[in-house]
Amino acid sequence: MTEPMATIQCSNPECQTLNSSENSVCEKCTTPLLKRYLRPLGNWVESFEVGQVIDERYLLITHQVVLDTKPGIPPEFSEDIPEKIRKYLRLFPYRLHLPQIYTYYNLSEAENQGSEIGLLEYGTIPLNESGEPLYPELLPPLTEIWPQTKHNPLRQLNWLWQIVKLWQPLEGQQMVSSLLDLSLVRVNAGMIQLLDFHPDEHNFHSVKELGQLWLSLIEGTSPLIADYLQSLCHYLQRGKIPHPDYLLTYFDSALTRCGQWYDKKYQIFTLTDSGPSRHHNEDACYPDPGEPQEPSPNQTNFTIVCDGVGGQDAGEVASQLAIDTLVEKIPQLPLFRETRNSQQGLQDLAEAINLTNDRISERNDAENRHDRQRMGTTLVLSLVHDHEVYLANVGDSRIYRITSESCHQVTTDDDLASREVRLGYLFYRDAIKYPNAGALVQALGMSNANSLHPNVSRLITDDDCVFLLCSDGLSDYDRVDQYWQLEIAPILAQEKDLPTAGKELINVANNKNGHDNVTISLLYCQIELASDPPTPLSMGDVEALLESAKQDTHPTIDLSDDLPSDLQPTEPLPANKETTGHNNSNFLLIFSILGIIVLIVGAGIYGMLQLLQPTVTPTSVPSPSTSVTPVTPIPSPESSLPLEPGILIQIREVLTVSETAQGTQLYPDLPPESILQILPQDNTEKAMKVKICQIPAEKSPEAPDIKELEGQEAWIVTPDLQPSAYQIYQGETVENCADLEQ
Repeated sequence: MTEPMATIQCSNPECQTLNSSENSVCEKCTTPLLKRYLRPLGNWVESFEVGQVIDERYLLITHQVVLDTKPGIPPEFSEDIPEKIRKYLRLFPYRLHLPQIYTYYNLSEAENQGSEIGLLEYGTIPLNESGEPLYPELLPPLTEIWPQTKHNPLRQLNWLWQIVKLWQPLEGQQMVSSLLDLSLVRVNAGMIQLLDFHPDEHNFHSVKELGQLWLSLIEGTSPLIADYLQSLCHYLQRGKIPHPDYLLTYFDSALTRCGQWYDKKYQIFTLTDSGPSRHHNEDACYPDPGEPQEPSPNQTNFTIVCDGVGGQDAGEVASQLAIDTLVEKIPQLPLFRETRNSQQGLQDLAEAINLTNDRISERNDAENRHDRQRMGTTLVLSLVHDHEVYLANVGDSRIYRITSESCHQVTTDDDLASREVRLGYLFYRDAIKYPNAGALVQALGMSNANSLHPNVSRLITDDDCVFLLCSDGLSDYDRVDQYWQLEIAPILAQEKDLPTAGKELINVANNKNGHDNVTISLLYCQIELASDPPTPLSMGDVEALLESAKQDTHPTIDLSDDLPSDLQPTEPLPANKETTGHNNSNFLLIFSILGIIVLIVGAGIYGMLQLLQPTVTPTSVPSPSTSVTPVTPIPSPESSLPLEPGILIQIREVLTVSETAQGTQLYPDLPPESILQILPQDNTEKAMKVKICQIPAEKSPEAPDIKELEGQEAWIVTPDLQPSAYQIYQGETVENCADLEQ
């Protein structure tokens, strides 16, 4: 596809040798070449000829594909970010599925009369043996690949499940119609990725529209799930599934049944090293390093990597305490003792992490540690349960998902750079250049759990893959992006075992980085359809699945959405791992709501308060002269509330309500199990309008007059309505509280 004379510059700053684009490694220093194929944003590219190098950097392969010939040099960015571009930035936590801005700026007038240049990136894309894109638009359409996966019904269900999970975040940016345009829906190694977004022409789109769209896929659907999918489409078309959260519960039931058709095998290998420049190792991992583990699929299979932070050798104490606590608590999770919905499993995992945080924090308090002497740790965790992998992270340690043809980071760092991007203030590749870009905004143990919000998510394993968990001793400076094909992909081809790959990754970290401790864990998942043909889901089975989903525990908000939470402590933690600490008095925690109340999101972001920032030093990011201004994090994908007008919710804890949005408090507070109806909102970003439908008087005998509040309209301060604080009440949407059955 590329021109014969196309060259690409080595990303090693000490080399920068020009290589043929067909090379896989630099011919001088043997550093793996980063090949970033990009897609033009907009039609600016039409004024250039194929084969032309734009701005002495971007080689135009076709009018749909551009190659960055200098991938080791940070791209240029515009200081002014238009609103249409900010939408990409706000969706940064979903970059596993959505394109991100690689560069956006104005070309010089000499080159093209000052036109804007914008390029989109998609992570790794399918390449041929010569390192060129396999597909003319970088990624193949779902409609093209769908019939080729008839042998893998779990993957087909997984793809549709991913589409539904993207509904609310895109709806929040008024671009949900992009999911209804099959020309934009692409696949990348088992993951759904959108080629681009387009704004909604109408104010409202319903999941009902997915019914007709998915019917077009029936012909290429696996016979094992064809009846199920057809029945589901009819349910959607008839409006029996009113909300994407409910649709997810239907998919969860089918995925659980489908997952039982597969044979699974897991291997885990961990390794840790102090590195060439550190005197002791503050990292910790589970299982114990050095010996591969092959747990039974029926066992509790999880692996953890922690990177300790804190002065006077305290980081290693915090990281080991985190490991010990989680190893004790995770096998006790209800997820492993009884049938629970996946959303509840995510909440249980988050609670275990919060408990771990409090144990470290209590140890800090008991030892009278303050400010920079407080110890803490980052955390990444992968937990395999049946066909699912539960993921969690706090801090800047990372998890990558590697297949034979792709490597994607599936966590988002809890650092200032990522937060600036989510707020729409900076482009990611621009933000990481700033002095405090790597400063952590949260870590385990720095304060009590009320200030901690673990990032928890869930992926479906439908084919062989490897999850790499690592501390930043390896991930810094794009080392995983550079070396995954050489060191990890051979595992999937049965050409390398886990211990060999693990040792080579440690060598890469020490020889190419060498500035920090390094710890890795490799979780190798092998899955295939059982040799005994399963019985296809009959229409009767489908009805039973749908009914069981409807009768299941009231669906709570799905915390996964594939991406980490932005509900974090709003003060960055000092990031120098020798002297890290935390000043609790500087924390200001602001929660807000993202989801169906889409009209307030844009205004709310600009109105958020900036935070106080202590003196910090970056962990490992280069430090140019300009500084990043820390700002309050926007609400995360995981905190999106599915609260359409008319939806009933039942609160789980005492809730303060007010007579006005400004906070004239009603008395008394509402007790748990009270039922509220969401009312049309008045475009306020700090409060939500509700009607009080039912109050259980027996819950508040000390305030017998509380029943008089029933039928009144009230306001809730949005931070008080966290996902754990309520549940949807029986999926009902009513026009009046009086319609609610007593």
